[in-house]
Amino acid sequence: MTRDIGPLARKLADWLPEGDRVRGLTPLTAGHSNETYIIEGLDAILRLPPSTEPLLRAHDIITQAKIYREVGRLEGAPPVPGIRHICEDPRVLGDPFFVMDRVSGQALHDYVLPEWFTALADSERAGICASWIAAIGAIATLPPLVSLGEPITPEQALRRWRQFADEADCAPLVTLIDRLLAIPAPRSGPPSPVQGDCKITNLMFEQQGVSAVLDWELGYNGEPLSDLGYMLYAFSSDYHGPTRTSSPSGMWTREQVIPAWEHASKRSAEGLIWYEAAEVGKLAAIYAKGKALYTSGDSSDERMLIFANKLDESLAIMEAMLTEVAANCA
Repeated sequence: MTRDIGPLARKLADWLPEGDRVRGLTPLTAGHSNETYIIEGLDAILRLPPSTEPLLRAHDIITQAKIYREVGRLEGAPPVPGIRHICEDPRVLGDPFFVMDRVSGQALHDYVLPEWFTALADSERAGICASWIAAIGAIATLPPLVSLGEPITPEQALRRWRQFADEADCAPLVTLIDRLLAIPAPRSGPPSPVQGDCKITNLMFEQQGVSAVLDWELGYNGEPLSDLGYMLYAFSSDYHGPTRTSSPSGMWTREQVIPAWEHASKRSAEGLIWYEAAEVGKLAAIYAKGKALYTSGDSSDERMLIFANKLDESLAIMEAMLTEVAANCA
């Protein structure tokens, strides 16, 4: 984050109806897209677009607020933060922004496991895993969101990442995606919202239950098997090991995740391997963009170096998966 927090806090306090209670802003992890600040004194969160070139093209900040607001009004939806204020006028803080409730609970981190998580009993970690899968599965029972626009097909969704790979000059990935696109994607039913980045680190937990599903920037209306395919990258398979967050004892296996998602979503996971391969391709496209930014000198973010190191691994995984896709989905 490169914004000057002092003036930012003062401008925000001047604009908010309850601004006299604002005591300052504390930056939170910016992720790879938007910027997030705790509004001290209000127990609320300020969300702003990135002040530098983002890694990903995602929904604009106002659309993100509308997604939260719409999901929060739907019966059966997982919990999301309540939206307090939306400001589309860039003259106030320099960019459009929104203010949302600060949700109680704890979160994980992609790179370092927090002590609260490692100290849990195996049964408690299993409970967190169960609530994660149930929350994402519940999204598949919802009707398409107005804020996400017209539904798109799995092939259309994958072509977006093909373009991303092409712009990152990653020809091997473009070729792999083309091979997958040549095979029609199975369907589990009518379109529903797809969260788009439903890794466990984008949720908050309280007493093993989900207190919020965050970061819907990559969401769209489409085939929810995409979310299941994305989640399964975290769990060991014939093609890859578990991610850091799914490595501790007590965390589920993919053999537990799939039927739990089917139960929560009320859908079949038949043809899932197509979506697993597609989501590995999506991750590889992101890694390719990170590598391009880092090697060109456009980014000094050390996380981009990690992405660069993971690109070749992801390409190998996707290529191996394509053999199974051809055997089971063609």
